[in-house]
Amino acid sequence: MNRELRMNGELESLLRDVGRVVEGDARRRNILPQVQARLAARQILGTGRASRAVRWSFALGGLAACAAAALLVLRPQPISYAVSGAEGSVGTPLVAPVSAPLALRFSDGSAVTLPPRAVAHVDALDREGATVAIEEGTLEVSVIHRAHTHWQVRAGDYRIQVTGTRFAAGWDRSTRALTVSMHEGSVLVSGPGLKEPVRVVTGQRLRASATGADLGLENEPVVVPAEPAAEAPAASPPAPTLAPPSAEIAPASERASAPRTRHVEVAAHAPAPAPSTADWRTEAARAQYHEALAAAVLEGWRAECARLGADDLVLLGDVARLAGDLDRAEEAYRSARRRFPESDRPTFALGLIAFEGRHNYKLAGDLFASYLRSFPRGPLAREAAGRLIESRLRAGDDAQARQAAATYLHDFPGGPHAALAKRTVGP
Repeated sequence: MNRELRMNGELESLLRDVGRVVEGDARRRNILPQVQARLAARQILGTGRASRAVRWSFALGGLAACAAAALLVLRPQPISYAVSGAEGSVGTPLVAPVSAPLALRFSDGSAVTLPPRAVAHVDALDREGATVAIEEGTLEVSVIHRAHTHWQVRAGDYRIQVTGTRFAAGWDRSTRALTVSMHEGSVLVSGPGLKEPVRVVTGQRLRASATGADLGLENEPVVVPAEPAAEAPAASPPAPTLAPPSAEIAPASERASAPRTRHVEVAAHAPAPAPSTADWRTEAARAQYHEALAAAVLEGWRAECARLGADDLVLLGDVARLAGDLDRAEEAYRSARRRFPESDRPTFALGLIAFEGRHNYKLAGDLFASYLRSFPRGPLAREAAGRLIESRLRAGDDAQARQAAATYLHDFPGGPHAALAKRTVGP
């Protein structure tokens, strides 16, 4: 009896040790919620499909159960997707209705949205990603980066290779033309009119057809109506800063001299767009960012910044950034950062604006460094680490650039910034 108790105690200790390792790996790979969900499902099943070993492991505690359930989760599983709450299948035509977008949710956390009238289908699903084919219209794609992520979007004879990123891909079937607009990250595009694969990065737009291709900035400046004075309450207090207060907003002399090609200037003499009755979220889902911005301003920009939930507030910032209004984008992101400190996107987005829109590379580096301190395993950690190297180099801070590069090579040895990191570290 004593021997049996001792063996059970040793087995329990072993399972707990395994559980700790598995739990740590699940956290690192950002799949702990999936492990917990599988555990909950097994517990509900009780004596149904759960094996005796799994049922018994529940009696040993959370970590041991985590180890048992992780056999189900950590073992590579083909990615699946759902549309309108139902499981989707490969090859099924997906047609967004005229009145609303159609959202596809993938089991790896990625999402694809079809604006109204867009047509697509899922061409393939495997353990490392999915292939989505556009038949007509524009897709909004958000792919979660994980180890060995392999996603692809097809449009005619074009191929868009994806790891982890957010972008819009539009396909005009009549002209056989592709448009790729990058919101975050980068993709590799190959196909007609491209002599070799073209990398499109954050803030760029690629237009390609058999006759050639054009790669430029993602957004054209747009004039939006000034916000009605009656709707503007007292200015919100500034968001907590990353470093000294002066680092959050560049000095006026720096901002005046920095290129502002993507920044919107509200001109009193310019004609305002016709008032829109559309909800700004609907316009954003259609990738009509200029129209979405105008609609949000008419609803009351500062009021929206004060009342929206975390996801919608970040989306509001995205709308302004992608429409070229950096001032309003910063206002929305700072509000999100202040009100929802657990959200990682606002800090990263502010870093993008500082880097690409303001050309304030010191501030950009501080923001990307802040992201990595607050969200070391965040979904954009690899991109932030790479951007940190670029920011420090452009700011002329070689010592911090080398430190950032060494950290990048340790954490992401096969990442897209690895070559730059090796050059920065030097021999």
